Amino acid sequence: MMQSERLFAQFIPVLIWAILAIVLVVVMLLASWVLRPHVLQNSEKTSTYECGEEPVGPARISYPYNYFIYTVLFVVVDVMGAFLWLLSSSNILWVDATKYTVVWQVAVFILIIVGGIAFVMKMLPQAALDGKETLEVYRKAKAQREQEQHVAGGH
Repeated sequence: MMQSERLFAQFIPVLIWAILAIVLVVVMLLASWVLRPHVLQNSEKTSTYECGEEPVGPARISYPYNYFIYTVLFVVVDVMGAFLWLLSSSNILWVDATKYTVVWQVAVFILIIVGGIAFVMKMLPQAALDGKETLEVYRKAKAQREQEQHVAGGH
């Protein structure tokens, strides 16, 4: 048996699991579509909901995407930690021929990641941390609603 045929034979369980995973996802999506209630959409169903209060302003307000930066930073640091954990648990650090090369590569990797994080934190505006934009949108919408109610009540 040739080496490529042997590698393919060893890869068959991975292919079977991949096919099973795809089939499971498709079956779950189809089952959720079949089993969900098919209700006609009306204005009551599609209206915005704010904990029993009358909706204030549009349902889709601009979200301060600066919070998204924290999520990206978390993912970057999490991936860095995973790579460093895998590296520390592997045998590559203990081989004398590549020991210093790997250490320098890891040092450069960490410097690049930390430099990127420092740059992002420097560029992140502090106004996003206190939610002033969201509060301002809420106050404008509330004032507009009160003005509309006043005009409607006056006529």
